[in-house]
Amino acid sequence: MGRDKTVSVKEQILDKSIQLFLRKGYNATTIKDITDAVNITKGAFYWHFKSKDELLSTIVAHYESTFTDSIIPEVRNSEGTFLTKMKYAHKWATDFAYQHRELCVCFLTIAAEMVGSETDIAKRIRAIYNKYRKFLRELLEFGKEEGYIRDDLDIDLVANVINSIHNGSLLEWYINYDEIDGSLFARTYRDVILFGIVKQGAKKR
Repeated sequence: MGRDKTVSVKEQILDKSIQLFLRKGYNATTIKDITDAVNITKGAFYWHFKSKDELLSTIVAHYESTFTDSIIPEVRNSEGTFLTKMKYAHKWATDFAYQHRELCVCFLTIAAEMVGSETDIAKRIRAIYNKYRKFLRELLEFGKEEGYIRDDLDIDLVANVINSIHNGSLLEWYINYDEIDGSLFARTYRDVILFGIVKQGAKKR
């Protein structure tokens, strides 16, 4: 994003920082990298953010509020069966990822960079993941009550698997953005989660 006067300096800092964190990583990105990218002074940066950590915290909070804390009530309040809700959740998540591609992948890469650090931001990211995983578990419990979910499956593990497939698919789409048909990729991802890849009636060994 260029120096569009209709976009505030704070928004430009956030946008450019997301791009830099994606390209260089959070720890390797300096305040100077950010101020150079936005074409502002360090004083202007510190007017909006006390530190790079506060900037990162703002990005994480933005992801949590716009994605996690938005999709959960949307799906909870939607009507229909388990399959209807799962399809709606999938469409909501993929639409969000399409509109906020860099934010989503930035959150994913920051999570990978921070894992195991035991910092406050790492704990916050973990809490966001856990919140979303518990929401998926809630959906799966609903599906089990309706008779959609196999009795032999561990609901907690299935929630972990769905979350991991979502994250991996996001990264795959980001890396091969110019080669993958996004809509077809999203539908295939959804159908694999809901119905698997083995034909019904296929011989099991």
